[in-house]
Parts: sequence; structure tokens; C-alpha cells
Amino acid sequence: MTKERLERLVELLALTLTEAGDLPREIQILPRGWVRSAKGEFLVDDTSIQELLANAAQRQNDLVVDYEHQTLLNVEAPAAAWIKRLFAKPDGVWAEVEWTPRAAEYLRNREYRYLSPVVGVRKSDKRAVFLHSAALTNTPAIDGMVPIMNKHDGKEDDDAMDELRKRLIELLGLKADADDEAITQAVEALKNQTAAEVVAHKDVLSLLELGEDATVDQVKARILMLKNPSAYVPVEEFNALKRRLDERDAEDLVQLALKEGKIAPASADWLRQYALKDPSGARAFVESAPQIVPVGTSLAGGKQPPAPDAIDDLQASINKQLGISDEVFKKWNGSEA
Repeated sequence: MTKERLERLVELLALTLTEAGDLPREIQILPRGWVRSAKGEFLVDDTSIQELLANAAQRQNDLVVDYEHQTLLNVEAPAAAWIKRLFAKPDGVWAEVEWTPRAAEYLRNREYRYLSPVVGVRKSDKRAVFLHSAALTNTPAIDGMVPIMNKHDGKEDDDAMDELRKRLIELLGLKADADDEAITQAVEALKNQTAAEVVAHKDVLSLLELGEDATVDQVKARILMLKNPSAYVPVEEFNALKRRLDERDAEDLVQLALKEGKIAPASADWLRQYALKDPSGARAFVESAPQIVPVGTSLAGGKQPPAPDAIDDLQASINKQLGISDEVFKKWNGSEA
């Protein structure tokens, strides 16, 4: 469900759940494209719409909708409506309006039917760039404006509303006899779903380290970059680097244990292998092991080193305190294959 489709469903819901003939709160100000006017042609495209909206947003006062452009005639010019904001739709520029009671009566009686805008057109490119005001009239200078009120009434109005209702029910995937409550609940569910999708999209953009205003092309480019193997270290190099780092950490732990007298030199290789296999376990062992060798004491004592598979009395005492069997010590000390 796209945002545009949801907005269209909400519009249809508003139409089907209100009484035929109710005053519209949104009216078309300008159609999109080359606009034919009694005073010449001008262009309303994306650039034009952006400037129209930007100029309107800078105004602190609401724009006026009068009667028959009386604001331009330097005469008494009561307001028929006030434009609260301008916004874009696929078919052009629209406005949210608040009608005065007098204008509301005119419109309900079908005494006025069209809106006529007063716009500023840039000479260099013939684009409409600002809105001065608008007027209720039955003779608009612009051909093709959307009527403010439906020109039909009675049965034709009812038929039109029935068609809108059927279309809305079809778009929502409801049963043909769905009532107003079912339609409203379905639209609310879609709004909640769309809101959840927006949150998910924000999460994806965050993971891609992109801003919320990222374009589709920027997202595609970031995904393609992540898929490119050249952006990563080959697995063989990664494993070799990890091995070197692990060996360095193990050696640092062994040197720390020797310095603090936690192990004898003969146990260095055992601790080194243990640290490579279980770094956290080896670290915990060194932290909790008692000092068993006086710091600065030489275990060799100037004598010839014992045979590779021999365990002297001191080492045997150390192994006993550490709970290391002779078989395990010989295995990790390199005396066994």
C-alpha cells in the first residue's frame, strides 16, 4: 500500500461517508500542465508548484477567496473563504479552505460553481510562481477547472456517491454489503500498516547509514556497494589476521602470568595453547590463580634443564596446586605428540 493510494482511499472515504452536497474543504487552485487562460497560457509543473507552495508558506496571513475578484477592484471585498494552506496533488495545486456562512449558502444553492485564481507568471519561462488571491465566479478565465460543487443533484448525486462507495469497497477488498463502520475500520487498518512500513523504512535507512530523505537511487547505490566483494577483506586474510591477533593476546596473557608469578616458565606453552582455545577461560584462570612463584626467582637455578618429559618437584607442586595432571601437563608442554 503506497502513501498515494492510501491518501486516495481516505479521500474516497471522506466522500462516501459525508452527505452529498456537503461543502468541500479542499478545492483546486490550478491544474497541472500548460494552462489556457483568457489572458494567455502559462505553465504549472513541478518547478512552478514548488515556488507557489514556498511563496505561500512565507505569508503569515491567510490568502483570501473573494467574489468576482473584488479584491483587485479597490471596492468592498468580503471574503468567501480563507485559504489555510496550499498543497500539491497529481492533477495540480489544491487548497484547504474555510468557507464563510454566506459563501456556503451560495455554494449549496449552486449559485457559484467555479474558482478563479489570480497568479503571478514569470515572464522568462511563463511559469506560475505565486498566488495572489482567488475568487468565486461562474465565468473563470481558466478553462478546465474542477467545479467546486457537483453540478448534479438529486438521483444523479446519489448515483455518483454509490459508484464512489462501490469503488472504495472494491479497493479495500471488502464484501459488497460492507457498512460505513467496516469501511472506516479497513482504512484505519491500512493507515496503521502504512505507519509501520514507514518505521521499517526508517530502520532500513538507519542500517544503511542514510538519511530519511535518501532517494531510491541512493539506497540502491548503498546496497550495491555492500554487495561488492571488493569492499571486504577476503576471508583468508581475515582469518590470518584474526589468528595473529589471537596469538598476540595469548602471548600477552602468558607474559602477564609469568610476571605476576601465576605460572612457572615450564607452564607457559600450556597457558598459551589454553588462551588460543578459550581466551576468556584462560584470562579468568590467570586472574584467580594464586602467586606460586616468587617474582624474580629463577627456577632453573643454573642447572641443566630437565629432560623434556621430566617433572621436577617444584613443577609437580605447581601442577598440584593448579589441579593439572601429569598427563595434561606433558601434553600441553610439548612432550607428547
